[in-house]
Amino acid sequence: MQLYVNDELVQSEHRQLSALIDALVSSEQRVAVAVNQQVVPRSQWSECLLNDNDRIDIFESIAGG
Repeated sequence: MQLYVNDELVQSEHRQLSALIDALVSSEQRVAVAVNQQVVPRSQWSECLLNDNDRIDIFESIAGG
């Protein structure tokens, strides 16, 4: 399946968002994720199924105010 991750074309066999994030992001990194411009709460990553040509944006969480 092909996905766009932060505007880069990526080939992936991961159907669950949580598996894709685990493969791409270090476990120490705190990130926020949007699929097709909709933010997906971390609690729903394992339930979120990806489809061909989905657009995933991964944002690094930054502390501050």
